[in-house]
Amino acid sequence: MTYSTDERARATWWKQATDTLPVQAKVPAAYARKHGAVGDRRYGFCLPPQYADSSLLPEVRNTALELFGELGIQWHFGVGNGPSNHLLSSQVQCVNALGQMATDPDRVIRAFGGLLGISEVLEIEAKHFLTFEYIGPTDYFGEAPHGVRTRGANCTSVDAAFLCRAKTGLKELILLEWKYTERYSARQRTPSSDAVRKGRYYDFWCAERGPMKSDLVSFDDILNEPFYQLTRQQLLAHELERHHAHGADRVRLLHVLPRANAAYERSIRQPGLLKLGGTVSEAWARLLRSPDRFLSVDSDLFLDPNITSPEYVSRYGPTTVES
Repeated sequence: MTYSTDERARATWWKQATDTLPVQAKVPAAYARKHGAVGDRRYGFCLPPQYADSSLLPEVRNTALELFGELGIQWHFGVGNGPSNHLLSSQVQCVNALGQMATDPDRVIRAFGGLLGISEVLEIEAKHFLTFEYIGPTDYFGEAPHGVRTRGANCTSVDAAFLCRAKTGLKELILLEWKYTERYSARQRTPSSDAVRKGRYYDFWCAERGPMKSDLVSFDDILNEPFYQLTRQQLLAHELERHHAHGADRVRLLHVLPRANAAYERSIRQPGLLKLGGTVSEAWARLLRSPDRFLSVDSDLFLDPNITSPEYVSRYGPTTVES
């Protein structure tokens, strides 16, 4: 819990130190959970619900709110039609880091150009060079029985995506999944839900030419997080590439994870998965048939004001705080 505790202290410090918040937003506040329910306990790392929009930094706020509203994207534990009031929301951190890239392709290149060999960033949606809660153009897995999918809720999605031309000439779709303080516990099996999941994903999971080495571990083990999410996202990437979505020649999943978050890497308790590696990253690498279709990067990459902003660095960067 050390990393999460440190980040709570950091967020509490930033909330008091920043001049981007009004004084009324700096008081301890209850966490607005699902369906707007709030408890009695107040936290320094939460904003009063009426100031939840201010969890988005000024340089991304209007763009993000407009983009999410225009595309019907769901905020995770959002307040009203806006973001969460919890300052450790990974979705909010992702938007704060990447939000300016939606309309500024040069920032995409500054952040990812060296890692991915980008020569040009292309529009992925009208007037957008990067988008959020991407689900792809097709419901490959039958996740919406009634034909309507909502971005950010109840279907396989990634936190962000962009389209680019590689220096090799390939057109590439990049799917980004963003982690912050997440950690996962062993789950309780639910036979009815597991049957639905197996019906949707099992054939893709064990396909002979699919992306996964399905003979190494049981599908029941894969239903544990974070492997369940990683698997669905890798399956989505594979189907998008197979169908040349957006004209892409290649689709890769890029995982953004703080290296300091050791609790995430220890979120592996199933014996079958532990045989593959002692951490989530080690086990996941063993499961991939094409390791080049998955990349991981430390979120410290974005503690660069030329990529994000000075205020982003102030909010998420190294700070002397008391836990």
